[in-house]
Amino acid sequence: MAILRWWRMRPRHPVATEARLAIDYYKILGVPRSADPSDIKKAYRKLARKYHPDVNPGNDEAEKKFKGIQEAYAVLSDSKKKKQYDTFGTVDGDPTAGFDPFRRARGRASGQGPEGFRVDFDGMGGFQDLGDIFSQFFGGARGGRTRPAPRRGADQEIAVEVTFADAVQGTTISLPVQRQLQCSTCGGTGASQRGGCPSCHGAGVVISTERMRVKVPEGVADGNKVRVAGKGAEGNQGGSPGDLFVRVTVRPHAFFEREGDDVRTTIPVTFAEAYLGGEVEVGTIHGPVRAKVPPGTNSGRTFRLRGKGVRNTKTRAFGDHLYTVEIVVPKVVSPAGEEAARRVGELYKGNPRDSLPRTL
Repeated sequence: MAILRWWRMRPRHPVATEARLAIDYYKILGVPRSADPSDIKKAYRKLARKYHPDVNPGNDEAEKKFKGIQEAYAVLSDSKKKKQYDTFGTVDGDPTAGFDPFRRARGRASGQGPEGFRVDFDGMGGFQDLGDIFSQFFGGARGGRTRPAPRRGADQEIAVEVTFADAVQGTTISLPVQRQLQCSTCGGTGASQRGGCPSCHGAGVVISTERMRVKVPEGVADGNKVRVAGKGAEGNQGGSPGDLFVRVTVRPHAFFEREGDDVRTTIPVTFAEAYLGGEVEVGTIHGPVRAKVPPGTNSGRTFRLRGKGVRNTKTRAFGDHLYTVEIVVPKVVSPAGEEAARRVGELYKGNPRDSLPRTL
């Protein structure tokens, strides 16, 4: 009880208090004070990926920002710490956070405080509350610290571009993927006997580049995401890893155009084929097909070949192939051609444009 009375009656240090309150964790993460946990988490992930030391080797400024981001997230993602910070501007268990009796222990190589008990100064706000201090003094009178619950790793997303043929038929691609893994040197704690972990720079995680083979399913469309289970960021405290999502961009094709599960093409035909009718070869994604053109077919008319489109990734049913007829006029002008054109013109009954509006 004497220690408790001393702690409550200890002198305040206004200069240290003001310095502590000057740290704006919300500003560091770029979120408003009204931000919910999901917004805080999104902001942290974005900044952590940008300033991670493994992504910015040798950049001291980036490493400094990364540590600040880690500290800010450690406070704002913990409901208890966040409440203390929002109320008092500190997470040391005291509204002034002025005098810290164990501040000298900060940075010791052994990581041990007075009387051999552990002092956790990890840049994440110090002790969570006074109970942590007294549990150290009295050998865990409050039961000691609770082991953090397993936390699932974050999902990751990368983009890849494939050809139209690979998207329609399916393929397997090899990709270099950057994954966030728990640091094997420190076991994810971010600390070592000499202070911060030299491998992860105190982050507890490292960025590892792995080459993965990803199967792109038949019929994948532009903008679709392919999920690779368990290949996202590694989990913490035994938690399961996140998933990897591969966002697919499909390169346009010069001839085939996709609309949902249907495929469209334009087929040029001669005047004789359109007027008299006949068979034409239509190229599809499944190969060439002989198709009929009825007599008297106008340019721009569309026909359907059922089941010759793209296979749906969910229903596994095929779409259709739609081909539009376009009448091609010969470029060679000859006396015989002019005579034939005049005779064809006589077959029209009136002006084919008479039904069109002449103005607004």
